[in-house]
Amino acid sequence: MSTAQPPRGLVAIGAAGLAMEALVMWLSAPGIATLDRGHVSAIGIGYVVAVGVLLVVVAALLRRPWGRTAGTVVQIPALATGAVAWPMYVVAAVFAAIWVYYLHLWRLGTTA
Repeated sequence: MSTAQPPRGLVAIGAAGLAMEALVMWLSAPGIATLDRGHVSAIGIGYVVAVGVLLVVVAALLRRPWGRTAGTVVQIPALATGAVAWPMYVVAAVFAAIWVYYLHLWRLGTTA
């Protein structure tokens, strides 16, 4: 990944995407808690909430030179939330695809 400056606003778009992903994680926690008649553990729900916090932290650090790498790495624990509840695989995969497209936009913006 290059260290060239992106077009104006592209960092904000990435941060907003990560923040939206965190919001979805947090809003899914009550639904996960009632999934399977309450057989999901508190540890699993805590993991989903913690991944949301991690996403917000990475969104705040996206301006750093290693911010895009951190955003890419944080998609792995987000995908792992599917181990808590299988619909989270779908949610995390959609956001990971959006992140890949964001990286594509970044590359296009820095080469133009």
